[in-house]
Amino acid sequence: MILISFLLGINSLEWLFIISAIFFVLITEVINTAIEYTVDLFTDSYSIYAKHAKDLGALAVLLASIYAVIIGMIILLPYLIQLF
Repeated sequence: MILISFLLGINSLEWLFIISAIFFVLITEVINTAIEYTVDLFTDSYSIYAKHAKDLGALAVLLASIYAVIIGMIILLPYLIQLF
């Protein structure tokens, strides 16, 4: 997405949204990893609550990724349509 944005010459405000969306995904991934390590630290056996905590962390990453794709499409699609 960064390479396409650079090649299409998006403006600085659009760059702000693209970079923010990318960092949002990275931040949620770090938080998800922290949740998984914490759950593993405190549970040795299977727990439905541990499963739910890990699933919710993964859901946060999924939602952040969907958000980033939507932001990317909103910003980049008009530029790509102009090319064709």
